[in-house]
Amino acid sequence: MSDRERARQTGPAGPPPGAGKSAPGPGSVAVESRGISEEVLREANEGLVLATVNAQAMTDAAEQAAAQLREANESLVIATVNAQTLAQAAEQAAAQISYTAHLEAQLLEAQKLETLGVLAGGVAHDFNNLLTAMLGNANLGTMAAEEGRSVAPYFAAIEKAAMRAASLTRQLLAYAGTGKPVMAEVDLGIVVKEVIQVFTASLPRNVTLSCDLAERLPLVHGDATQIFQVLMNLVTNAAEACQTDREGRINIRTREEYMDEAALGVGHWVLPLTPGRYATLDVRDTGEGMEPEVVKRAFEPFFTTKFTGRGLGLAAVMGIIRSHGGGLWVGSEPDCGSSFKIFMPAMADSALMPPPEALPQAWRGQGRILVVDDELAVGQVARSMAEHFGFSVLDARDGLEAVELFRLHHGELAMVLMDLIMPGMGGQEAFREMRKIDSTVPVVLSSGYNVSDTDLFVEGLAGLLKKPYRLAEFQEALQRALAMRLLPPG
Repeated sequence: MSDRERARQTGPAGPPPGAGKSAPGPGSVAVESRGISEEVLREANEGLVLATVNAQAMTDAAEQAAAQLREANESLVIATVNAQTLAQAAEQAAAQISYTAHLEAQLLEAQKLETLGVLAGGVAHDFNNLLTAMLGNANLGTMAAEEGRSVAPYFAAIEKAAMRAASLTRQLLAYAGTGKPVMAEVDLGIVVKEVIQVFTASLPRNVTLSCDLAERLPLVHGDATQIFQVLMNLVTNAAEACQTDREGRINIRTREEYMDEAALGVGHWVLPLTPGRYATLDVRDTGEGMEPEVVKRAFEPFFTTKFTGRGLGLAAVMGIIRSHGGGLWVGSEPDCGSSFKIFMPAMADSALMPPPEALPQAWRGQGRILVVDDELAVGQVARSMAEHFGFSVLDARDGLEAVELFRLHHGELAMVLMDLIMPGMGGQEAFREMRKIDSTVPVVLSSGYNVSDTDLFVEGLAGLLKKPYRLAEFQEALQRALAMRLLPPG
């Protein structure tokens, strides 16, 4: 029997016992094959579920972030558009502000020119009357002197007329000038008197102008010329409001008033106030009055109810009063007239200020004065006044001659009185040349123009004497200048 047949009969030959096992060698590990437990499968399933949930959460978070990003982009776009819109609005606002400022400047200039025209008409009329008074009293004085009678009353009348003319001239110069406002202590009563003086000749025949002035009105801090313009505008509007077919009355009233919260809540305030002490100026008329809607618009630039007219005055009034920190109240009814009341902050204790002391009548000086003026008549008046107080006088007709005389005689000069505006070398230039020669001699400049000490910008000037001047003002200028020379150098 072959081996193959023997194998088929006996079956496959298995390994001998013990042949599949071997003794474990040193360091070997026995491995036992077994199936995966249910616990492992459960943990695997839970891990898979958790991973799926986390993946979904991350997906949701990503979608939410994307949505927020889209919203942020939309907000950014909107913000960019709004920023551009705001920038355009700001540019338009700036342009409007500039345009409004330009209109206001034009408005004030137009009102100034208009008021100057009204003022000039009244001044021309008054000047003719004043010149008539001066010439007439001069002739009468001459006759009285020839007859041996007293000439003092005629001289007094001439002086009064001259001072009134000087007041009118100052108003013309103030309105003709273009300088900055000059802030100082202002008595509203004096401003009212000047306005009445101007308007007496220029009001319509059917209109009567009167005043009711407080005896001790507190001073206010402001520009007298601008306040004069305010009152001129109010009186002009009041006169135009009075009908021509019947008698009209305008009354100007000044008072000192203490305003509290209760008083500030009554009536129509164009420029509101805070409680306090004020000097008030009230212009009332018996004209046609205004409807409430007209009162509200009356202070708008270029607003007018006239067929012909300006409609500028009240807007200029509001601008000036606002710049002075004041208030403005309006009361008006149709056919019952109107009242425009201005409130100006009163200066502390201004009503209690003592009047300036009168200059001593018997004052005398000594020494030599150099008088410089290109107008012969003015120079002669200054010479006579200086000699009246005991001085000797040197005369010069222009700046060049004055500097040369100063160079020769500065050691013996007590002071110099020199005109500001002269042909050739003016007073300012001549003063600077004199300072180079001798800075100890005081120099007073004199001018008929509307200038102040601060306008000259001249260091070391002893004073400014405004023309026309009276003997008392001339004396005061001399005393102040000589006192400066006596002061020790500082």
